Amino acid sequence: MSEILKYKKGNIKQGSLPEESPSWDEFCEMLWEEIEAEAEVNQPGFKVVHKLLSDNRFDK
Repeated sequence: MSEILKYKKGNIKQGSLPEESPSWDEFCEMLWEEIEAEAEVNQPGFKVVHKLLSDNRFDK
């Protein structure tokens, strides 16, 4: 995921995450496939991160 973040605006990390979700640093260590899989099973924070990373409005 850190590769994806290189092409996104820096303020994307200011998006609020649910209390039970991993931190942005933990998300950076994950693969995109892991984030997609966890978002599908509705794990806390994963849908938010998936939406932010796949939204073209946050591209540089």
